[in-house]
Amino acid sequence: MEHMRVVTSSAPLLQQRPDQVAVSLNVFIIPQLRNIRQAIDNYSDYCYNYVVVLKQHRERRTSAQRKDECMPELRVMTNRTHLHDERDAAGRAQELMVRATLIAPELTKTNQPRIPLNIAIVIDRSGSMAGRKLADAIAATQRIINRLGSQDRCTIVAFDSHVSVLADGGLMNDAQRDLVRHALTRLTTGGSTNLAGGWDAATRILLTHHRTDAYVSRAILLTDGNANVGIRDPQALGQQAAIYAQRGVSTSAYGLGRGYNEDALLEISRSGMGNHQFIEQSSDIDGFFGQELQELFAVSLTTASLTAHVPPGYTCDVVGGIPSHRDDATLRIDIGSMVSLEQRNVYLRILPLSLTARGPQELRLTFAGVDSAQQIQSIESVVGWTLTDSADAAKYPVNTDVEQEATLIDLAHTRAEANRLNQEGRYGEAGDYVRQRQQRSAVYATYAFYENSAADFERPIDAYMSKKRIAREHMSTRFSTKDLAELKKHLADLIRDGASQAEIDTAQSMVDIMTRLILGPHHS
Repeated sequence: MEHMRVVTSSAPLLQQRPDQVAVSLNVFIIPQLRNIRQAIDNYSDYCYNYVVVLKQHRERRTSAQRKDECMPELRVMTNRTHLHDERDAAGRAQELMVRATLIAPELTKTNQPRIPLNIAIVIDRSGSMAGRKLADAIAATQRIINRLGSQDRCTIVAFDSHVSVLADGGLMNDAQRDLVRHALTRLTTGGSTNLAGGWDAATRILLTHHRTDAYVSRAILLTDGNANVGIRDPQALGQQAAIYAQRGVSTSAYGLGRGYNEDALLEISRSGMGNHQFIEQSSDIDGFFGQELQELFAVSLTTASLTAHVPPGYTCDVVGGIPSHRDDATLRIDIGSMVSLEQRNVYLRILPLSLTARGPQELRLTFAGVDSAQQIQSIESVVGWTLTDSADAAKYPVNTDVEQEATLIDLAHTRAEANRLNQEGRYGEAGDYVRQRQQRSAVYATYAFYENSAADFERPIDAYMSKKRIAREHMSTRFSTKDLAELKKHLADLIRDGASQAEIDTAQSMVDIMTRLILGPHHS
């Protein structure tokens, strides 16, 4: 008999408050499924978000793993326990929305030093970077070098029309540190912007060291302009970032000022599993670089991924455009590096095909990664549901929280594409695109977010608002706890800058949901 997590407490199950249920969920396992399920069926719908876990999700972990605080954690929630197999008037199937919450192990509990870094700082030194911009970029890079330890490697590459390697990834001992500092003092501005060339040169060096030792490998790219030499197409740059990421090197892309191509940097950072931010003033480079380094110091899980084993008769898609790969009935979502205790929420959209047989079904999820001790950690969870007729499915409650969360993630991805159309002057197409995306899903169609947002893209958007929006949508789609503080800043900026009420409401909803999932319902 398979076991499942249940609630244990000094009080009987039906007398516990929802917060007691939530606290107790991860404590004990007992195999008396029939009695537990009967108790759950009689429990108040008010506790649905907690109780459905008992009924649906069975984590296959050994006792030794449960006692090990270094293990990653996987929590799963769905919008429904029962789906019907009928289509609505628009021909849409009823959807199972799955929220998979991935939690990285705590670095301090591993009794291991932090994972050494193998980083590259890639600096645009084209003519537009002259003066304060380049000086601030050099100063921020110097401060990163000062904070690296002797176990870390650092590559420095500068690019204009040509590519210059200032440091080739040597270990950051005192002699290497002095060499890099001296090389940076000689850096001057030049001609055009060969972004792809500089980035490629840096990544090749990172890959050389990544193959031989256990490192967190990341390229940190800073540019203030459009690439006008080498690869320039955003999609092509994104494809290159995905290749690098699959080989172990992620990329964070920072745009300085209002002249860079935000679509290109979004594709690089999204496919490259790194960060993306709009830096309005060069004096802020140091702060963003410092945050980047602090994040890398705190990485406790590398090459993290979530794998969904999809049953026959169903389709499964990841919500929000997160990089994923399909292989027959398997969908793998690449997460990359995760910082200590970071919480990432991944949303899956599962649809029954037209001839799928009714009855119970399961989706198996596996969350895996390599910890700071270079041990592969893996945890599995199974999600169950029943495909039935519409009358029977209507008897069971719906978790609208999960549906709203998935809708906002999809909307963030949709808004990023609509923003690109808007910046090309295709205002009508941008608004229509948002509305059409909503109609793909019976769940999305129930919310006003899309229609309210569509109007935002049917009029010109200036470069400042466009770049702020793209940075915000990137953080929203990956739905990570590490982005909450920055998302709150973006919300404050929207209010200050007089953004549309629809945009403010959408940003506020994202902050509220993330806060609730992290801290609980009383902290929104």
